[in-house]
Amino acid sequence: MFRVLRPILNKGGAGRYATREESAERLMPLIRQHHELLHAYDEVLANLDDVEIKASIESVMPRARTESGKLSETVFSMGGTPPNSTDLEPASSNSTHSDAELLYDVLNLERAYTEAASEEVDAIHHQERTRAILKVVTEGSEARQEVVRTITNRLPQPVRD
Repeated sequence: MFRVLRPILNKGGAGRYATREESAERLMPLIRQHHELLHAYDEVLANLDDVEIKASIESVMPRARTESGKLSETVFSMGGTPPNSTDLEPASSNSTHSDAELLYDVLNLERAYTEAASEEVDAIHHQERTRAILKVVTEGSEARQEVVRTITNRLPQPVRD
């Protein structure tokens, strides 16, 4: 739906909303992507050498975990069963990657997640509660991205083989 039309069409609930099942189905990949992102942050935290950087990353994790729970709760409320992260490999504490490589990798994952969450806000006519949660999740991702970007700006760009 066109963003300029949304305020007009949403007055009084005009327009066709996606069904609960449609919305739940569309949120599943986003939840999965969020779990993968959280796993990447866990790996970063398990392997970072710099204590100051580690503290900066840890400061954004409570909100990230809350957002994951909110997305899953939304799918539950729609009668769906959200994916969990039990099939993802646990973070390894013996990574051979440098701090810069770990952080640039998580920054790229965060960028992809921000884009996916942002696109989903207006992809279909979700219920307003779902749209509000998607907006909050997008804002949280942008905030985390800013923290990681600030850190990576001080680090050399890793050279990949």
